[in-house]
Amino acid sequence: MKAADVVKSRYFLETIHIPLWLIKDICWLMDYKTAGVIIAFPTVLVAVAVAWITRHEKDHFLPNLSIALWILANANWMIAEFYNLPYKSYSIYPFLLGVLVFIIFLFIKLIDYRKLR
Repeated sequence: MKAADVVKSRYFLETIHIPLWLIKDICWLMDYKTAGVIIAFPTVLVAVAVAWITRHEKDHFLPNLSIALWILANANWMIAEFYNLPYKSYSIYPFLLGVLVFIIFLFIKLIDYRKLR
């Protein structure tokens, strides 16, 4: 795959990711269980794909990984809530990991900023 194709696919995925997430949350709000579960899978997969594609990009990978973890936790929460499953509280782990990843990103940016001064 050419570098230009990777960049194009990344931007496509970042763009398509937003309506997928919104549709998933609308399904959750409206209690459309089947549609919500179905749309949750591509929503999580696209978020993971964006993180994977940006894994070598210092300024993009950690925020994208944080978003992927957020969406994974959010989808878990939605499915557990839909079907009254006992693992809803497990959503806290990817949420917290996403926050930790983003704090690490901010710490790295702070260090880089101080090196430039």
